Amino acid sequence: MANSKVLTLNFPDETPVTLSYEDGADVIHANDDYHDYVFNSTGIFETAASVSTSCFFPKNEMIEGLRDNDFLAEYERGSFDFESFVAESMRENYWDCDFFEGTLEQYDYKRGYYRVKFEFSTTLGQLKDAIRGDAREVAVLDVTVHTDMGELAVN
Repeated sequence: MANSKVLTLNFPDETPVTLSYEDGADVIHANDDYHDYVFNSTGIFETAASVSTSCFFPKNEMIEGLRDNDFLAEYERGSFDFESFVAESMRENYWDCDFFEGTLEQYDYKRGYYRVKFEFSTTLGQLKDAIRGDAREVAVLDVTVHTDMGELAVN
């Protein structure tokens, strides 16, 4: 989880960091409608939108990807909450975005657990600034710091 432990890391601010969020739900996978149910019930779109629209992470891959695919073209600057618009755009177009992935663990021929996940790339400096700025959007995210010696998971 992204918390004050990250502030104690003594790596350069340019060190790459991956923030990730994972959740899921029990499903009946004999029906093909379970994807939408899990994606919508877990709050993954709201969490991803909250992080990607945060002032602590400007010009990030998620927002740029949505812009490149014209999923944000209908937003009129200043007209209403940008974060909500991004969440709704992600919800409507998640099959066309490379941000989200889902995996199914089958219990038997019709029941299972569908897990959804997204990853968000940033730097250690930006993450530290977000934590110092009391950015609640990062509190629920898992942190992996990529160093020359390997990956460091901060729990």
